[in-house]
Amino acid sequence: MKLFVEIAFVLLIFTCNSSIAQEENISFETKKPIVRFLRIYGEKGEAEPPIIVINDERTTSSSGLSSNKIVIEFDVFATVPPNLFARFVHCSYDWKEDENIFINEATANRTSNIFWESAPIHSKYYSFRGKITIPNEQVKFKYSGNWKVKLYDYSDPENVIAEGRFFVVNQIVSTEMRFYSDFYKPKRNVTASAYDIEVLVYERKSMKLIETYLHSVVLYRNNRWYEPFYISATSKPSGFYTNLSFSTSIFGFLSGGKVFRIDGIPAENGYRVLDLTNLAQFPAMNIPIRLPLSDYRRRGSYLEPDDDGAMITTFVTPNYDDYLYIEFTLDPEGWETTNDVFLVGSFNNWIPTREWQMYYDEKERLFKLRQWVRRARHNYMYATGNFDESGNIENLSFEEFEGNTVTSGHTFLAFVYYRNPGFGGYDEIVGFARANYFSAGR
Repeated sequence: MKLFVEIAFVLLIFTCNSSIAQEENISFETKKPIVRFLRIYGEKGEAEPPIIVINDERTTSSSGLSSNKIVIEFDVFATVPPNLFARFVHCSYDWKEDENIFINEATANRTSNIFWESAPIHSKYYSFRGKITIPNEQVKFKYSGNWKVKLYDYSDPENVIAEGRFFVVNQIVSTEMRFYSDFYKPKRNVTASAYDIEVLVYERKSMKLIETYLHSVVLYRNNRWYEPFYISATSKPSGFYTNLSFSTSIFGFLSGGKVFRIDGIPAENGYRVLDLTNLAQFPAMNIPIRLPLSDYRRRGSYLEPDDDGAMITTFVTPNYDDYLYIEFTLDPEGWETTNDVFLVGSFNNWIPTREWQMYYDEKERLFKLRQWVRRARHNYMYATGNFDESGNIENLSFEEFEGNTVTSGHTFLAFVYYRNPGFGGYDEIVGFARANYFSAGR
């Protein structure tokens, strides 16, 4: 019995030391606040997209959205309650910040109206959670378009400590989406299922929009706001999928229906689901928790219902709304990959970064990653790609480990951009639609 206790003690020390070694790149001591995670969603629920709806004399129809406000939520590690403020910046259709003093008025587009909550008493990874609901008494939005929120510390107002993306929509034109089944040329041995998507835009005769100023439609998969699919008369299609060439076309007229079309978007697969809400299976602790089973390559449909890419915390009580130190393992089943492997999902806003890059353990023959993940129900996938000289991801693909199937059912959102010549010129969102392959017209 004594020998058993001694062995158990040694194993405990080894586990703690391993945990500390894995946490070397995570800061737990700081004089300045550190934003661990930021997300944005509709006021009516976590599954709602980050879209604010505005109206003026040009508005012609409803957007079909249930939320007219959004919630900006961020978790901060700090020794004392942080003194932060948020600034809002209007952007072009491709997320370049406008240098327009009429639209981006620095003194008007900012707020310090933040609701703060303390983290659970046992929390190690974050200290406070802030929430901003907009529009509010300090911030109103007169101009539709792409917007960024940027967080600053009052003690260092020149440096951005976190940022996120959201949209402001004024439904001036009528917008419809149509899906068509197609094929593309995958680089891996997966099903070649793809979508052709048409966005039909038309106006009422009384609007008299300038035809050439309605220049772009941008598509996103729901909750994946950093993977745009551009259909534009002003620039070449670009985005994460630089290894694929998307054929795009624009034809027709607003009076009878102007069509923006993109061909060959991979269907991908249903999302993997990680449910950390079970306290018995995932107790609150600050040492690594290895998932019970390794993930494997997927070659067919994924049947477990997902949340369309959203993070859901509905069933997490405030006392346990914390982060867990999770060890992910991916079994490549003996296959070698020439690309880097990344974990992306609702826990990192679907953004592949070096912090979420997996490493290959030659002894166990597994890809591994340890990361802090908020207790919630998450959707995620494994991606491959490479970093370029600027640190950006090239050739992002989900084929190798996720497969590809037309039954994935991801929701796509379409935003229609019009170059308003007023106030020096800016891109406004004048139309919006959302649909998936099973709900859209064909």
